[in-house]
Amino acid sequence: MRFRILRRALAGRKGQTAVEYLLTTLTLVTVFAGMYGFLQGQLKGLFKIAGVKILTPYY
Repeated sequence: MRFRILRRALAGRKGQTAVEYLLTTLTLVTVFAGMYGFLQGQLKGLFKIAGVKILTPYY
């Protein structure tokens, strides 16, 4: 009897852990995808500015 109760308790924890891992993964993917979209535009502008500053002394 006690073994069944213990097994049910552990099964619930395994399910909760799986859901927590899935939510954490989904959150991290969303954050990194948002950062990538934002930084992609920012880096494009920064590379243009840096290229102009590097090439200006030669022309």
